[in-house]
Amino acid sequence: MSLIVTPPDSGERPIPFAELVDKVGAELPASLPKDLSKILVALDVDGTLLLPHGASPNVLETYRALVEAGANVVIASGRGIEAVRPVLGHLQTDRGWSVCSNGAVLVNWHPEVEDGVEVMKTHTFTPGHVIKTLLADMPDLYIGVETRKGFLLSEPFPRDVFFEETWVTPMETLHSTVTTRVVALSERMELEDFIDRLESLDLDGHCEYAVGWTSWVDIAPAGCTKATGLQDLADTLGIAPEATIAVGDGLNDIEMLEWAGHGVAMGSAIPQVRRAADATTGSVENDGAAALMRALLEWAK
Repeated sequence: MSLIVTPPDSGERPIPFAELVDKVGAELPASLPKDLSKILVALDVDGTLLLPHGASPNVLETYRALVEAGANVVIASGRGIEAVRPVLGHLQTDRGWSVCSNGAVLVNWHPEVEDGVEVMKTHTFTPGHVIKTLLADMPDLYIGVETRKGFLLSEPFPRDVFFEETWVTPMETLHSTVTTRVVALSERMELEDFIDRLESLDLDGHCEYAVGWTSWVDIAPAGCTKATGLQDLADTLGIAPEATIAVGDGLNDIEMLEWAGHGVAMGSAIPQVRRAADATTGSVENDGAAALMRALLEWAK
């Protein structure tokens, strides 16, 4: 499937790319290493790296150049492994690190291993309590439980939202399946009402959750966020805290923007996300992530 699930157009005014590169470059911290091999750059996907049709020419060029220059460029996504795979296709690569499922899974992509991906670390939970709590308050929710190759579903979802295979499965099986992520979708509730209902539930200590730009929630094991997944990777690679950069636009990016030595919010980000960042760039329509990557390449000259 080639579908790219992206948020609505930001409506940001067009910004000349060179102007955006200069702005983002001026905001880079002086403590950032000039040696790009000592830097970790974490990039969100939807609303950050990819447009509805895929990667723009600027993203392709700067991503490739940054990787070739030795930087540790990481895809950090709420998507699972099989939904990140087409992202690599859009970036025209089959190598690299990815933090998947909002930090629950850390993988290393390289063609030398079976299926092209090596799972380095996973965090799991048994979702029965969380699913029961959700459905007791919102019985019309569609529920999906992530497996390595796809999703077990309570019933077919009303929209084509999965890159992976799906299987309709009895609810008791969903409750007992050890998983890295649960997703839930409401077709009836407005986003603000959906968020209010989630916040009213007894979920603290049982999981971490992040709401997207529709009434959809990703649920990960307790204590598991993009930030924890990136910290695992930074420890593995020996990257210093001040040499970490994260770029994102969504609520599930807040922890990694706060974690990074330099967090950059996309131009489309809501105020809550912007407050978590140290700087801002343009929207995905203005190649905000590519501007950051180009600024890093110029920084290292």
